Amino acid sequence: MILAFTNSKGGVGKSTIAVHLAVWMAEKGRDLLFVDSDVQGSSSAWLREAAPDMKTIRLLTKEDILDQLPKLAVEYDYIVADGPAGLSEVTRSILCLSDLAIFPCGPSVLDLRAVIDALEVNKQIQAVRSGLPREIVVPNKLQTQYRLSKELLQTVQGMGMPVGEGLRLRQAYADAAGQGTVVWRMGTESARQATAELQYLFQQLSSYEPTPSNHVRGHAATNRAT
Repeated sequence: MILAFTNSKGGVGKSTIAVHLAVWMAEKGRDLLFVDSDVQGSSSAWLREAAPDMKTIRLLTKEDILDQLPKLAVEYDYIVADGPAGLSEVTRSILCLSDLAIFPCGPSVLDLRAVIDALEVNKQIQAVRSGLPREIVVPNKLQTQYRLSKELLQTVQGMGMPVGEGLRLRQAYADAAGQGTVVWRMGTESARQATAELQYLFQQLSSYEPTPSNHVRGHAATNRAT
């Protein structure tokens, strides 16, 4: 199963959630590979400290994605792919091979417009791949006392988008990146609250298992989609 983190806009917490999901799955004994397709390489650098035994690979071009990702998907039960910001050919290639597309969305109008653009691209790919990749929007960096955060949740829900558990804006996430760790290994109250949020979200994501028939049809349609 390939889980892709992507969006058409940077700064929405994509790599933070991807790194935490990968470490969470690895700690549960999942046979997992992390693919870093962001040119900045921040997630793979983070994982070298947080999970030095985790298998990671960097695939930065459309050709690398289309050539190597299908082969890697046969070797590993799960692949977590951190895509680049933007709707580039690399992003589209990842979506063409993924089973679940995860779209983090920050609490601003620009963030919402960006995720709507990304979902539109995904809809086009779903039309070719018999409904794959399935999609979920993860509201992130929420501040419940602020109007924009409330409006984001209301707008996303009102548009009928599949919505995951929202994550609050917490210092623990920045601290975890700076310390090369994940929030559940930290002892602060902010980290404990962040851990509870993430675990609930990850349990939601775990329910997005593809049916075998759709998985086969979806990967067979990749060349037509690209």
